[in-house]
Amino acid sequence: MIRCWYIICLLLVAGIAAASEPLFVTAAEWAQPRTGNALLRHPALSQAMGELQDGQTLQLIYPGGDEGSLWARELQAWLVALGLSSQRIELLPGSPRGDAIEVRVVGVPALE
Repeated sequence: MIRCWYIICLLLVAGIAAASEPLFVTAAEWAQPRTGNALLRHPALSQAMGELQDGQTLQLIYPGGDEGSLWARELQAWLVALGLSSQRIELLPGSPRGDAIEVRVVGVPALE
């Protein structure tokens, strides 16, 4: 019984650690030809969209400057075209990486 609880605790900790890892869309990935299907298969975007629940927002934290802002707005437009409301997307400058947009799911999920 103790062994079972130990395994469950390890799985929970691993899930929390995986969920807290930053998600990025890199400039090299963005330079590839884009389609709706390609964006849906992108690991960071796929994970973020899978985690996003009612009442939560998707933050796109982009590298500063005009180029970063344009890139973030293009990503936002793609996400809206794929069905995510623009009101649920927040654009913020200040990515910790100059070559990537960080994607974060924030907020408390709505109670059902």
